[in-house]
Amino acid sequence: MPQYSIESSNVSQEQMLWNQFRAGDEVAFTQLSKKYYATWVHYGGKFTSNNQIIEDAIQDLLIKLWLRRASLVAVESVKFYLLKSFRNQLFKTLEHFKAVPLSENFDENQVEHSFENFFIEQEQAHSISQKVAYFLKQLPQRQQEILYLRFYQDLRVEEIAQLLQIKPQSVSNTIQRAIYRDWE
Repeated sequence: MPQYSIESSNVSQEQMLWNQFRAGDEVAFTQLSKKYYATWVHYGGKFTSNNQIIEDAIQDLLIKLWLRRASLVAVESVKFYLLKSFRNQLFKTLEHFKAVPLSENFDENQVEHSFENFFIEQEQAHSISQKVAYFLKQLPQRQQEILYLRFYQDLRVEEIAQLLQIKPQSVSNTIQRAIYRDWE
């Protein structure tokens, strides 16, 4: 498998892969697909527990991306573009299957942990993790999704706003309300 080097400090390796994929490079397409597969599965799990629907949405997205590769444009953030594309495809797939979207209970326990990692974690870290998960479950669905996109997917406020079709100030306000919520 060829390795791609960064030719310019202004262009990330991910953007290089994106551009090579757009030019028809199957290896670059495969690398991008593999890189984002787990992210798509995890993000899809926030909207449905039906893994088959998530898999179908991923497959449909990959097919569409490959078929439309020549007409795709250069993007500032490959991650943002692929998350937004996946989200749109997942909603189309959910609508097609008439599946129920994410319940009010945001289950952060969907993140897979190996048994080895579980036993290695210190008791204090485990306790803090349980508290954070508990508090996340107490938040409204929209706040949960925004926090997930901001802190788990590391999207910028502007990208989240565009993805969710809301104003950047609303994203910032939501994050502030969720973080500084009176938990007592």
